[in-house]
Amino acid sequence: MTRLITALLLAAVVPFAFAEKPVPQLPKVYIDTTFNQPTGNTWRAHTSTDFQNALNSANPNDVIVLDAGGTYLGNFTLPVKVNPNQEWIYIETSAVKSLPPPGTRVNPSTDLVNMATIVTPNMTSAITIPPGASYYRLVGLEITSASTQGCDLHSIPIVNCYSYSLVDAASVIGQTLVDSITVDRSYLHGSPTQDVRRGVIANGSNIAVVDSYISDIHQSIHDSQAILAYYSPGPLKIVNNFLSATTEDVMFGGAGGKYNPWVPSDIEIRHNLFFKPLSWIAPGITLPPHPQWVVKNNLEFKSAQRVLVDGNMLENVWMGGGQQGYSVLFTVRTSQSGDIAVVDDITFSNNILQNVDAGFATLYHDNACGSRRYRHCSKPGETRRIAVYNNLVLFRDPSLPGGARNIGLEMAHLMTDFVLQHNTFVPVPGTDCWNAVFFSVGRVRHWPPKESITDNVWILDNALCRQPTGDFGAQGTKGLTYYMGAPTPLDPRYLGNVMFVPSNNQVQQFPPHNYSTTVAFTYTDPQKGDYQLLIPDWRDTSDHQEAGINNTMLQEHQQ
Repeated sequence: MTRLITALLLAAVVPFAFAEKPVPQLPKVYIDTTFNQPTGNTWRAHTSTDFQNALNSANPNDVIVLDAGGTYLGNFTLPVKVNPNQEWIYIETSAVKSLPPPGTRVNPSTDLVNMATIVTPNMTSAITIPPGASYYRLVGLEITSASTQGCDLHSIPIVNCYSYSLVDAASVIGQTLVDSITVDRSYLHGSPTQDVRRGVIANGSNIAVVDSYISDIHQSIHDSQAILAYYSPGPLKIVNNFLSATTEDVMFGGAGGKYNPWVPSDIEIRHNLFFKPLSWIAPGITLPPHPQWVVKNNLEFKSAQRVLVDGNMLENVWMGGGQQGYSVLFTVRTSQSGDIAVVDDITFSNNILQNVDAGFATLYHDNACGSRRYRHCSKPGETRRIAVYNNLVLFRDPSLPGGARNIGLEMAHLMTDFVLQHNTFVPVPGTDCWNAVFFSVGRVRHWPPKESITDNVWILDNALCRQPTGDFGAQGTKGLTYYMGAPTPLDPRYLGNVMFVPSNNQVQQFPPHNYSTTVAFTYTDPQKGDYQLLIPDWRDTSDHQEAGINNTMLQEHQQ
């Protein structure tokens, strides 16, 4: 699969010597999460005390079995073991054979009956994995909270009881990293009245979450994530999960301090459903007055490199108190993640963004670095070598509660080495998107700018719901020369695009091999989710394929 993606990205390179189309590095390592039942001793734990005793006594290659339907109340620590042969300890439900097979996501409504339940009674994690602990696999577990910490259900906004996290890979500076942890076919969750700030804190190496269901992750105004990794060298694997949190469903970076020694690297994110319930779009929940929780985005990169995001569904993002309704953020934050933070080499391919106010936002340098709040920050970092390929963006109706301006991609000032190719941006019928591609000029105060706003940006073969523009309103070839003129010439880097021109816009002249039309796009079969472009049939593209998505490829990667 990864060879196919690389080949597709390379196939459309136009052979000009003066500009080189950037190709992100793919992950160097992929985690093998094959289920291999250990063959050593079996420890059967029927009570919370039995469970912790089994954790203390078990050796690598053993299995700890918890009773399906049983409840284990407490804060459990997975001990460091001497493990020269790198053998696993599995902690699993007694009904593991009744779970869906590996590779199948669990569904709480049908699979909870076969799970054992681990409950934290307080704000401490249900499961803590201390520095140096390694080779544990959690299989078929419900992990949740019954904390009584910090509640005030009569306040406005409501303050729920809370826990900080459910599974915490608690690596710290100067000690051996947590290593080789897999969460497999498990159900981690809070509830509408029980706040959990984070589902899995994946701070370590070789950490994987597969075939699991993580929901109702939230806590007051704090950033909350279903999965968070900021103190990790990688590799990391997030495959075939349901992931739902108020702020970021999944985030990399965003913490660790100035001297954080790691950039989360070699990350595989495939076949997940990133999801925010529509019930959260309500006054007093994430909308004024007095919102209980802050909503942000589906996926955010503040520090990461060599990432493959392929075949995911990212659903339901709206404007709240935290951000402007973007689904995916490529935004380096050295001020939070450490001076070595970068957001480099991200391949974002064959994904569907559905019911989102906006698609993608970028930030080339951390504009908070060195500010009054982040005076300690000395390096602004970079966001570079990003490829956004064959993705479908289905906008949310901007007139609905929490609605904002539909923007496909906001391109940051100074953005470098970015490819937007074969994507389709689709407004709700009867509405127009505000912008398909919008260039932000940062601190430029005078127009025209003295130099190009971006460097080596390639926009190829897309079906765009509006002609590109940006701050100061420039459009057409002249505008793009200001926004993305470097390196010259512009023509091979803005090529093969078809652009709809709504009635409140005017048809502009663009470089050859692009087409603006006032005729509304027609797609193959929107009722069945097929948004491959029929009208116009535009194949004057860099690879002679239809502009916009390849629906066959998109659907293959969604499976």
